[in-house]
Amino acid sequence: MALGLLVISFVGISVISIIGLALMYLLKNERAKAGVFYFLSIWGMGIAILSAMSLPSNWMTQQLIAWGFGILSAAGLIVHLKSSSASGRTAAYALVTISVIGGVLKMFIF
Repeated sequence: MALGLLVISFVGISVISIIGLALMYLLKNERAKAGVFYFLSIWGMGIAILSAMSLPSNWMTQQLIAWGFGILSAAGLIVHLKSSSASGRTAAYALVTISVIGGVLKMFIF
């Protein structure tokens, strides 16, 4: 029973992440793209929180790695809010992409 719930959560988190990342890069409307970006930055922080909190308290290195992915997402959000150029927004998209993909891999695989 527990493994079934784990598979369902893995599939759900993976599908939401993949669809969100695809929309973030494929949408042409800047307002919709910004909305997806903000959702994914919060999603990346949420994944980091779930990943770090699910680890035992004596696995400090693994917890720090998980929190690091959340910090990447927060950094991407800050870069996006502070930049007005296209290259700054691209860097913010890259930070959030690394955060979401790394957080999912950290949570379920490593």
